[in-house]
Amino acid sequence: MKLNIILACFTTVMGWATCKNLQKTTAESTPVVPTAPAAPVQDKADMYPMRVAHVLGSNDDASGTVQITAPPRPVTVPMDRLPKASTSRKAYLSSGWWHLDMAYSPSDTLVHVNYKPKWLHFREDQTFDILINNKVVDSGQWNWDEASNEIYLACKDPYINNTWKVTDRGFLMIWKGNTDVNLTGIQVRVVGTKTPPTGN
Repeated sequence: MKLNIILACFTTVMGWATCKNLQKTTAESTPVVPTAPAAPVQDKADMYPMRVAHVLGSNDDASGTVQITAPPRPVTVPMDRLPKASTSRKAYLSSGWWHLDMAYSPSDTLVHVNYKPKWLHFREDQTFDILINNKVVDSGQWNWDEASNEIYLACKDPYINNTWKVTDRGFLMIWKGNTDVNLTGIQVRVVGTKTPPTGN
């Protein structure tokens, strides 16, 4: 019985001491200093200038893909980086007409409408025309980087003016927008034919 009374007294004393310590700590805690307002978040496009096709921002997994219907950012195609194209490459491209048959972009499911009506006609002097409905709508210069298998196209059309990584199988090419200049991620199927295009 005495032991129970001693334990009860001891527990009461320890509880009182702990409570006093907690009150003392709270009273002597360091004052809260107000913090300066956070700096505004820098725009991601400024942080990575010209190194990304589009900065989409946050997009929850459950939400739909963000779609951006806008022409690619203008780039300067470094035509002077390369020597003249080989004779076989000139013959290959100038042997017919090339239809921009289809295009795909993960950030613009309608990007193909900017390619499908267009045909390209390359010449051995390394110039080319863009045709729509059998009419020339733009002209430019082309070159080919044999080492990296890239085609260089310089013109006013923002959807074509760029460098493109090429996978070619005969008269079928796939152009991919994943070079050190072209960061669009667009892929274009280009089909060659010996027959001139008819009005679309």
